[in-house]
Amino acid sequence: MKNTLRLTALFAVLIVGSGCAGTISGQAKPGTTPVDIATLETGAQVTEPTPFIETFPSFTSERIRLIEGRRLLNTLVHPNDILPSLSELGYTRIFANDTAMTKTGSLPAQFTEAVFTNNLVVGVTETRTNGSVRDLEMMLVGVLQFATEQDAENAAAAMYQVGLAGERPRHPVTVPGYPAANASSADDMGVNAFQQHGPFVIVNSVAKATPDAAGLAGKITMSMDLQIPALDAFKVIAPDDLMDLPRDPDGIVRRTMDKSPAGDPYGMSFYQEDFGTFMPSGMLHYERNPLELRKVFEDTGVDLVGRRYSTVYRTRDVESAFTLQTALAKRGKDDGILDPPPGIADAQCVRLSEADKNRNFNGFCVLVYGRYVAVVMSMGSLSKSALQVDPTLQERTAAQYAILEKSE
Repeated sequence: MKNTLRLTALFAVLIVGSGCAGTISGQAKPGTTPVDIATLETGAQVTEPTPFIETFPSFTSERIRLIEGRRLLNTLVHPNDILPSLSELGYTRIFANDTAMTKTGSLPAQFTEAVFTNNLVVGVTETRTNGSVRDLEMMLVGVLQFATEQDAENAAAAMYQVGLAGERPRHPVTVPGYPAANASSADDMGVNAFQQHGPFVIVNSVAKATPDAAGLAGKITMSMDLQIPALDAFKVIAPDDLMDLPRDPDGIVRRTMDKSPAGDPYGMSFYQEDFGTFMPSGMLHYERNPLELRKVFEDTGVDLVGRRYSTVYRTRDVESAFTLQTALAKRGKDDGILDPPPGIADAQCVRLSEADKNRNFNGFCVLVYGRYVAVVMSMGSLSKSALQVDPTLQERTAAQYAILEKSE
């Protein structure tokens, strides 16, 4: 227990979750249950497709740079590719200011000066854990994009010095293949590294319950071996040119839900940093089962994802859409089943045993319309854990179906 407490202290994150097991059975063939949208119960929800028009009434610079952050997330390595045992999703962050950077699950506040005095453009991070109490493993991966290569080099060195100057003495750690990784450890149970590469700093923090600095350093090598080629293929867009990018290719975000008159459905962050389009690789950072879903994405031809107050995936065809629906609705061992909305028998709905850490929902439905799959979320199940009915979620799911039909 003492080792577990020390390990947890290495991270400025709070990661809890449940394992995944079991599936929800759905229709074996697509299109078996017709839906009449005129009879759906949608309450006050918006049922018309709405354009994805970003407005910037405040914090304009940060919000524009989050566009680059969503692109950058598509390149971020997945912790599961380094440690497949990290079964529990923690936090995925996209940030362009210090308040967002230091939210739970990202970088500790002591790095603020090192990052922002060196002209951060945007950063992305993800944390995961294996969920074990006795033999805990954790990993944080991240990429910070700076204005210039020199800024990135300065930031990496400054972040390393912050660690060395902390309350707990740290010693340098050699990362095989990366002599400039700026890696250090306090007790060999956790290793932090800050590798400059072009205008980027690659951040890795990996830990386990027993001392093994060499083994942890090897995991960082694996991470950077994957991350560097991904960054080399990434085309940096200058902040002044970001608004010239297509805002909603193929209308994928138009098919998602906009904010309803009833208000925010599930405690969204102020900046809405994850509103927009993602490639499948980027969306995997928000998924509970990324290794499994990566294969499903490939098998079903997922090529684009749109995200606002719901998430819409584009697959190859309707049969592929139903395959993806089953995978997305897979239940963990402690998850429950929620009733689908009246009139949409093929919707698969789940009550999570613990709320999603990024969007704070614990009820969701997955539905299919043609080649599109939508995930609709609600906080309504939080206070109704003994019931199988979440009326708000049902209304939102019915409204989402109407939006998809009217988007054709």
